[in-house]
Amino acid sequence: MRRELQYTRVKLDRADGLRRADSEIQKHWRSAQCKLVPLYNNRSLFDSAFNPLFPGAVELAAFEFRTESKSFLGLEGDVPYFSVRCTEDDASKLCEHYAQAEFHDLRAAGATLDPDAASILAYARGLNHWQSINVYCSRCGGPNTVVSAGHAMRCQQCQSQVFPRTDPAVIMLVEHADTKGDEKCLLGRSPAWPEGCYSTLAGFVETGESLEAAVIREVYEESGIVVQNPVYVSSQPWPFPQSIMLGYFATAVSSTIVLDQQELANADWFSAEEIAHFGEWADDSDGLKLPRKDSIARFLIDSWVAKQQQTQT
Repeated sequence: MRRELQYTRVKLDRADGLRRADSEIQKHWRSAQCKLVPLYNNRSLFDSAFNPLFPGAVELAAFEFRTESKSFLGLEGDVPYFSVRCTEDDASKLCEHYAQAEFHDLRAAGATLDPDAASILAYARGLNHWQSINVYCSRCGGPNTVVSAGHAMRCQQCQSQVFPRTDPAVIMLVEHADTKGDEKCLLGRSPAWPEGCYSTLAGFVETGESLEAAVIREVYEESGIVVQNPVYVSSQPWPFPQSIMLGYFATAVSSTIVLDQQELANADWFSAEEIAHFGEWADDSDGLKLPRKDSIARFLIDSWVAKQQQTQT
């Protein structure tokens, strides 16, 4: 199943060579074409129809727009993009400037957004989160300063530098043929999720571990299922808060589920026909529900269901 994953289409030229050229960065910041990606409490700015807003820097200068920090994201042709972390006052002014505009979590509208816009918002969100949790140096405890146009932090005391971090996590669609030869996949529900919401299994890659080993370990730890032959499918940046999701298919060689109840409230095997009757994550139905459409989890499930339907025809 060929489908573009949401948050993966950053068409900006990241222009790494400009990040250390302060005069060039300032020139782009003052450009009449400059567009901003505002963030307040790591939420993005949307109009009343949930369209993302990218104000012009010159446009906002008229009401003394101030920011806690700005980061150069890149160039779209001649148009520079900067993410800006807003103060509370900035956020109020923006919402007043754009009638009925509000700051919302990106996931509230992520699945419905234009892929280009969604990818820019995700990029800005991830960079902003990394900056916000690295205020102090992890080596000496001194205060960090944002450098390299937002893409590095330097300690004011020991001068050590840190760079944006992304946590690798594997996410896998486990499949298995039952005693009748019917293909089923393994889905689980986290205790923290709403009742009825199921998804693929996932977990973080540990130090010194290959991606394939992480797939095998995570599935066994969470469900007691033994898998083999993990096959890489695709990846997705997931800045909620700072992960890269690495998608796999894997084949189960056992079928008896033994839950780690700290990780999963429940897990079961489902056929493609059963999944076709699942509802959506945010709906009000009492039945079982699929993960959000903007997630790689949903991509893996939809791909597996499509494969089963093609096999049956």
